[in-house]
Amino acid sequence: MLNSRCSDILKLIVNSSAPITIKDIAIKYNISSRTIRYDLDRIDEYLKEINLKQLNRKPNEGISVELEEEEINKLLSLMGEMNSYDYIMSQNERIIYIIYKLLEKNSYVTANSLAEDMFVSRGTINSDLKEVKKILKNNEIELESAKSKGIKAIGEERRIRKVASSLMFDNTDVAELIGINFKKLFSDMDLEYISNVIKIAEEQLENRLSDYSFNNLLIHIAIAIKRIELDKDIVMDECELDSLVKMPEFAIASAMAKMLEDRYYIKIPKSEIGYITIHLLGSNVMLKEEKNDDLIYIQLIAATLLSEVEKRTKCDFNLDKQLVDGLVQHIRPMIYRLKHGISINNPLLDEIISKYNEIFTYVEESFIFLKKDLNVEISREEIGYITLHFMASLERIKNYNKAKPRVLVVCATGVGTSKFVSMKLKSIFDINIIDTISSHEVARIIERQDIDLIITTIPIKVKGIKCILVSPFLTEKNISELSLFFSRYSKLTSDYNDKKECALSFGETDELYNINLEAKRNVIESILKIVDKNCTINDYYKLEKEIASYLTTCNKNVRSTLSDILNHNFIRLDEEVKDWKEAIRKGGQILKNNGCINDEYINAMINNVEKLGSYIVILPGIAMPHAMPEDGSYKIGFSIMTLKNPINFGNIENDPVKLIITMSVTDKKSHMNILKELMKIIEQDDFVDKVDAAKSSEEILKIFDCHL
Repeated sequence: MLNSRCSDILKLIVNSSAPITIKDIAIKYNISSRTIRYDLDRIDEYLKEINLKQLNRKPNEGISVELEEEEINKLLSLMGEMNSYDYIMSQNERIIYIIYKLLEKNSYVTANSLAEDMFVSRGTINSDLKEVKKILKNNEIELESAKSKGIKAIGEERRIRKVASSLMFDNTDVAELIGINFKKLFSDMDLEYISNVIKIAEEQLENRLSDYSFNNLLIHIAIAIKRIELDKDIVMDECELDSLVKMPEFAIASAMAKMLEDRYYIKIPKSEIGYITIHLLGSNVMLKEEKNDDLIYIQLIAATLLSEVEKRTKCDFNLDKQLVDGLVQHIRPMIYRLKHGISINNPLLDEIISKYNEIFTYVEESFIFLKKDLNVEISREEIGYITLHFMASLERIKNYNKAKPRVLVVCATGVGTSKFVSMKLKSIFDINIIDTISSHEVARIIERQDIDLIITTIPIKVKGIKCILVSPFLTEKNISELSLFFSRYSKLTSDYNDKKECALSFGETDELYNINLEAKRNVIESILKIVDKNCTINDYYKLEKEIASYLTTCNKNVRSTLSDILNHNFIRLDEEVKDWKEAIRKGGQILKNNGCINDEYINAMINNVEKLGSYIVILPGIAMPHAMPEDGSYKIGFSIMTLKNPINFGNIENDPVKLIITMSVTDKKSHMNILKELMKIIEQDDFVDKVDAAKSSEEILKIFDCHL
């Protein structure tokens, strides 16, 4: 690593057409020849670090370099980055550099060598080492000192790497720390190659990592390569590794490892691949098609969080069907980040706390259950992102009764142009574009569809419907005219009320109508388009009515409640079991006797606990065993079983368990309404006491009915 003077001297030598003497350099910089010799030694050390030939020193002739053009370009490029600012290391940067040097070598590092590297006094280094010692101690790493040898970091490999990567990444308020200092620390490593490996992984993920996740993974891999080269392998719990191996992200991480092995001539152990997998799992991207053994666990967390926030806000988030999906998508990678100490950046945090402080506080309070379950601190950055999910949900709920204007887009020059206009309109306005058509199709569409506005690129007139003429490129005048129309638009008309009355006659409640009207109409229209394209419709409105009626019936059938599936046949009281495995088997047998599952499902529930741990003990005294639909589930079911003698599952916070609620599901979503109902009931403060006091299945059913 060079300071600005050494960098200037090296550049002077490289750009000189003839050897340059030490005396000439000393005169130019107005310093002694002895100081120049020290600088030249540092330059030689730097050239060696970046795998280039050292300076050519010839007595009575001068100093020169013998490099190929490509090597000179590489060198000048690196020096250009160094000289982008006057290089004076801050204490944070020196601490990072010291820890990096401890990580880079198996041998001891002396204070003198550190002082020379960073061009500071030994006293400064001694002061820095006090801070280094504190940081390492907080991470359970000892800074060992040996007389005449120097210092050495002693500790668990996982902790050494974690503190190194955290310091390198978390102290990045100044962008140059990653851009320049990180490149200097790893100047002997092809960071561009590692970046390309990660980009290939992104293609396999069919998604893009955030800049934060990308750099975090880049740092992790760079450090891992350094440590593997020193025979310092990281160790991972075998059970967790076995769980990771089954995930598709592990296959992607394995492919990354193979590319890195070929490039750096190293062997990357399975545990190292496991940690790369964890970074991918914690990166907020998910593969489009994947089997998640922990999905129901994540759904339980989402349902519990939802229930806790609802209690505090007094808002019924059940009105929003998107919220649970959004929470599940965010919580899964969040769990991996929390378990493995992977930090996440939230540049919006201050703004979120300022604008949505009340909801932020409610979410923070609601996360106490997860904090206890995982025994980790949940960062404000994570809480900030979850807060945004709830704020978006509140906005959606607020706008449920506001139907979007139904717009028809007309263009004479073809579908391509009309699609382009539609795309621009949707990017500007919150509207429902019914179709994009040519002018001769207008009559057919308006005969069968309710249209509020026609936006057209050619002059047309349609009785009873406003038509606005626009340019295909939407001028400012066009946008202003459309904005005026949409601002005056109101759906509270007799037309709306007539349609609502009709829908209510199909059996929908007023609440469900307000929520589902727009989505249902879109589905009906899509079906009608397909039918119209392939068949002759004799009575359009009769067909529309029958489709609407059928969809309403289907909707009712899908929206089962807990009371629909829970009866006397699913309840057992005061069962005797010897351990948690027998408890799961007996709870599963109740479901099997009622035709919900088979024996494979019961075995899968036990395997889940062995593989993923005691996470199924979701609340004090309550366990909820489950498996995936494909493990042998035939229909949704919940069995309730109380135990004569409580048992332990290995969950420090929530053992011993008195109540077993065994669950079977048929897909990833249809059970969510029942699950949310259940969580509201079992989270009541007196729930366990009431169940414990119950003497009959009737009393158990009454407890659930009281909360439904």
